[in-house]
Amino acid sequence: MTFGCQMNLHDADFIRGALDAAGWRESALEEADAAVLLTCCVRQSAENRLYGRLASLKPLKEGSGLLIAVGGCMAQKEGVNLMRRAPHVDVVFGTHQYPDIAALLSRGTSGRVCATAMGGLSLSGQPRKRREDFRAWVTITSGCDNFCSYCIVPYVRGREESRTMEEVVEETGELVRQGVREVNLLGQNVNSFRRKEEGRSRFADLLRLLGRCCPEAWIRFVTSHPRDFDTDIMLAVTETANVCEYVHLPLQSGSDRVLGAMNRGYDRQGYLEKIRELRRIVPDVTLSTDLIVGFPGETEEDFEATLEMVELCRFDSAFTFVYNPREGTAAARRPDDVPRRVKGERLRRLAEATRVLTAASLSGEVGSERTVMVYGASRKDPARWSARTRGNKLVHFQRGDDDLTGRIARVRIVSAGSWSLHGELLEVI
Repeated sequence: MTFGCQMNLHDADFIRGALDAAGWRESALEEADAAVLLTCCVRQSAENRLYGRLASLKPLKEGSGLLIAVGGCMAQKEGVNLMRRAPHVDVVFGTHQYPDIAALLSRGTSGRVCATAMGGLSLSGQPRKRREDFRAWVTITSGCDNFCSYCIVPYVRGREESRTMEEVVEETGELVRQGVREVNLLGQNVNSFRRKEEGRSRFADLLRLLGRCCPEAWIRFVTSHPRDFDTDIMLAVTETANVCEYVHLPLQSGSDRVLGAMNRGYDRQGYLEKIRELRRIVPDVTLSTDLIVGFPGETEEDFEATLEMVELCRFDSAFTFVYNPREGTAAARRPDDVPRRVKGERLRRLAEATRVLTAASLSGEVGSERTVMVYGASRKDPARWSARTRGNKLVHFQRGDDDLTGRIARVRIVSAGSWSLHGELLEVI
């Protein structure tokens, strides 16, 4: 069971691989000997969901002796405190302990185990078991050196480390040889790939190299930091045929005062100039962002500045969040002084502003022809396929007799909903 971001989903592949190599096999929960939960601690809501899930597992443990293991970012942060709060948990393991998960479960059968040492995490050569045959995630950096004042990631993932260019290319090439059609490059800040090790970012170089070595696979990447997202990366996106025209560039706030308090390393004018340059260099780019409301000290004027930036940037989509303090971060030492009611109202107004822009972006697609990657049957309507454009826009179209999962297709967009597009199949490529 996995909670949280794409990084956690990718980590779950390594956990499954390590357990599979040790002789464990996945099963229905009612028949399982162990339950492994991978956690997130970036948002309070993720922590709440975890403890709710742990409570639901307690009767199973009492009835069958189910071994319960909790790993990931929250486990790293809480350590033994998690075991105190949930005494029925047998194993707590941190973000650098995934390769040893089988041994930790074995130890957990004879006594409670808490393993949260952070001695460096090597992903090279580690077995993994992917959830999908056609799509894969490749971690290019781990940890983070940005220390945004609200963010717990550097404390639970460690300092930033980049893999070598050769390792990333070798792994990506092997995945493509196995039939992977879409590769997602992962990092807390992919833009700073190799900067610490070589004195400059090599991310644009990596995109171009993967374009030459693996031209048959779509390349996506997340997450980009605005401070490090430079012209060379923009040029690499537009010059490299298999790099998708989708950029997730978290703004967080439109107020210079709040951005400074967040320790983001850029101001609104610099961000806006990058957006304009990106849209000039990559005209078909789809742009998404993250936005936080209610940061300590945020005034109505600060919030209005965020709304203004949303309009100026014309984001295609946005993920909006209410600030909640994370113990151990710099922002948590500030008074959480924006009332809950005010946070809720600002979130509502921000969500409505971004919803309007998303609807306009989707409506603009009607009548166009798009190349899409088919991800599988729609969860809401199994009679339709669920696919995504190169710009990461969700498209649904009618299923036929052939299984198109993992195939690239050409569709005509016939209508737009609030959050997705509806198309008709033209051809399978």
